[in-house]
Amino acid sequence: MIALRRLFAVWCVLTTICFMAPDQLVPTALAQAGKQAAPMPASVQVDLLRGLADIFSRGLDTLAVRLNSQGYSARVYSTDGWQTVARQTAERATRGHKDIVVLIGHSLGGNAVLQVADALDRRGIAVELVVVFDATEPMPVPKNVLHIVNFYQNNGFGKPLVAGPGFKGELSNIDLSADSSIRHVTIEKSPRLQAQVVAKIQEVVNKDLQAKLKTTKKKKKKAPKPQAVQQ
Repeated sequence: MIALRRLFAVWCVLTTICFMAPDQLVPTALAQAGKQAAPMPASVQVDLLRGLADIFSRGLDTLAVRLNSQGYSARVYSTDGWQTVARQTAERATRGHKDIVVLIGHSLGGNAVLQVADALDRRGIAVELVVVFDATEPMPVPKNVLHIVNFYQNNGFGKPLVAGPGFKGELSNIDLSADSSIRHVTIEKSPRLQAQVVAKIQEVVNKDLQAKLKTTKKKKKKAPKPQAVQQ
């Protein structure tokens, strides 16, 4: 009796599926796919440069882990690795990789990311975003930088950034001198500031992708004007 009931239940299910229209079989799968998170942008390269002796900038390691967990390609370097970052980025561009370039640096690493941007500027490579934490001797912002955020404390280490010749991007100097909970050796470790950095990366990446979609969108062909009929 139990076996007969099971067979009857299976027959009912199969009968229902057979009588369903083909277009009724797909929505469930599509609905499940729609619930999945949208894929990250194709290639977002985030290079982070530590400060003196790699000792006081470990907050960048935490930030890199967070970015990698969200689908970005984040790598951390010593300050003196800035030439390696510039060379690798330029080589990828030469091979046809169209990376969205993001540079983040703390203290001496903040100076170094601007050197990276300057080296890339000489190669004609744009830098989407630069984030600086309390750079000590930063150079003027190169003209190839589209967005730059400078978190600093004007108390002996950090200082506001200035635009270099031809710079037309977005420059945000954020003075944190009044925040006693932050010091030069802890500024890059602040969860609040790291959250702002992640949000800023997402913002500029979305802008970049929107701009690319607009440039690649096919233009509608205009209908030819009707010619006048000669009588």
